[in-house]
Amino acid sequence: MMAATKRALALIARGSEEMELVITVDVLRRCNVEVTVALVQEAEGTAAGNTEPLVACCSRGVNVKADTTLQAYLEQQATTDDGLPDAIILPGGLEGAKAMAQAPAVGALLERQARVGKLVAAICAAPTVLAAHGKLFAGRRLTSYPSFREKLQADGYRWEEPAAGGLGRVVRDENLITSLGPATTFDFGLAIGAALVGQEVADKVAAGLLYK
Repeated sequence: MMAATKRALALIARGSEEMELVITVDVLRRCNVEVTVALVQEAEGTAAGNTEPLVACCSRGVNVKADTTLQAYLEQQATTDDGLPDAIILPGGLEGAKAMAQAPAVGALLERQARVGKLVAAICAAPTVLAAHGKLFAGRRLTSYPSFREKLQADGYRWEEPAAGGLGRVVRDENLITSLGPATTFDFGLAIGAALVGQEVADKVAAGLLYK
């Protein structure tokens, strides 16, 4: 009997870091993970006259189109805990992270994901989203873009510089995976892939990417 396909939800907002989103999604899809990209909409909803309501202008001006909105995803796929994805991915980008930190729906979803023990992965500025929503995972080991180190330590997290080798420039503490920033996104995506579908699959994907 074949194992069920693993599912991941990658969030995006205006100002998200496009490399951290797109590379992670690409790597996971190569690992045969089913990835949905969901747009975290601003408080006032879609701007008047916007003919592309699923498009987010990212941190370097690249427009990325999501598959759905977070609200629609919650209503259609995650009404119960059984419907939660196997992993939730938070890309960085300062403005994108701020938008996610200010969105109650993001906090409620992350709290549910943490409560049932499913994977949460955050990179660059995105670990601050966890802190903003009730200091989720406080006390855990994590990493982030280095400029957020003191803030995260003050919020009760055990900030670490990722060790060389192993997972790459990634820190994993049980169901929490974190990484540093744009240049470590391949490490981040492969670590999530290994957590979801196994190290052997992730290694094959890495080889195909000429990762090493």
